[in-house]
Amino acid sequence: MIQAITFILLITFGIGLPLTLLIAPKHNIIGRLGLSYLLGIGIFTLLMFTTNLLGLKLTFVNNILIFLIVSLSLIFFGKSRLKDYWRELRKSFKSYHPDLTEKVSLGVIGYFIVSSFVNTLYWPVYIWDALTLYDFRGHLFAQTGFIKNAITTLNSGYYLAYPLLTSLSHTIVYLSGGTNPQFIYSLFYLSLGLTFYGLLREFASKKISILFTLMLLTIPQIFNQSVVSYTNLPFMSFFSLGAIYFYVWDSKRASGYLILSAILIGLSTWTRSTEPFWLGIFGLVFVVAIFRRRLLDIIIFSIFFFPIQQIWKYFLSQISPQIGTLGQVVSYTSILVNVFNFERWGVVANFLYQNVIRNLGPVFILFVTAFVYSLITKKIKKVFMIYLITFTLLAMLFVGTFIFSFTFPTWSEIPDSAFRTAMVFYPLFLYTASIVVSKFTLF
Repeated sequence: MIQAITFILLITFGIGLPLTLLIAPKHNIIGRLGLSYLLGIGIFTLLMFTTNLLGLKLTFVNNILIFLIVSLSLIFFGKSRLKDYWRELRKSFKSYHPDLTEKVSLGVIGYFIVSSFVNTLYWPVYIWDALTLYDFRGHLFAQTGFIKNAITTLNSGYYLAYPLLTSLSHTIVYLSGGTNPQFIYSLFYLSLGLTFYGLLREFASKKISILFTLMLLTIPQIFNQSVVSYTNLPFMSFFSLGAIYFYVWDSKRASGYLILSAILIGLSTWTRSTEPFWLGIFGLVFVVAIFRRRLLDIIIFSIFFFPIQQIWKYFLSQISPQIGTLGQVVSYTSILVNVFNFERWGVVANFLYQNVIRNLGPVFILFVTAFVYSLITKKIKKVFMIYLITFTLLAMLFVGTFIFSFTFPTWSEIPDSAFRTAMVFYPLFLYTASIVVSKFTLF
């Protein structure tokens, strides 16, 4: 296991970290640590996938070769920035003197993170879909060495239901001599917290940033996802943070944040490809670019997003061209006929209220309270974009569920799945509330 953990960390700091320095050199130093893992594991699994389709067998030696080529190239172009970063990070830790509130908050955060790692380093993969789909594919890829052959041999659409980020992450662990890949989900949990904190620090004080990060990481549903091998926590991390990077880009006008948004949202589709949330962000990029007469922003986002988003679709078209064609035509026809079916809209609204909104609980109440406060104080213009992003994505959830209700007859029988998908709103709601608190108070 030590070799597997070491290799994952090498991917993080040898690929992810140099990438963040090249894309966004002025990023918060703590947030950069979390972002390094997200970019590193996401980009490396994509490289494994593409090189394997080109004929390179999945082996530990070949993984080392890919790592060395990519890492050394990145370090060559960013050597001085890496040195400056580590120097700045050490200086930041030495100069930080937390008060009692911050110490207690950091202590609780540390307890949850350590608890997650203790769980995932001890318990093997055991949840049903994790065992029979994500981990099974990871084992099979490691044994056969070729993704396409393995999938073709299985000859079942079940194994094509989700893209391969999590499965190939498992494959990395198995090829590196590891026996239990669950710790990678604790790393997602840690990275979510670090990156979320870094994004908060773009606009909020350390105290507010720590407190809201504490709120995020102690949400039971998020912690629970950090100790099982599901795609939900990686998807939530990629997408919600990608959406927040879009807000930061709009506020700071630094193209690096737009690139990070595009890559992270692209990687969310490399994790789960059926959720339509990415359409909301792309639509906002398009509208904002037109409104501000910056058409180049659409091109930048598209260049970094669509190659990632399309790679799984291309693979599916090659391995099983007939997937879904007739079914899609029938489904779309049914949706168009029922677009004015207000009874169905009501059923969907009730389903989401009962199984999503109510489960979001205090976080949703905090979000709504912050919104009402912004309206009452007539300061909504200062936080307009973050609310536009969040409400657009809520609309996408509503419309997406309406469409889903026609394409899957048993849609209402899986409320837990709907809620896990909607977990992307936890970071968005909390980030929105933190912006309101930091802009309108002296706390």
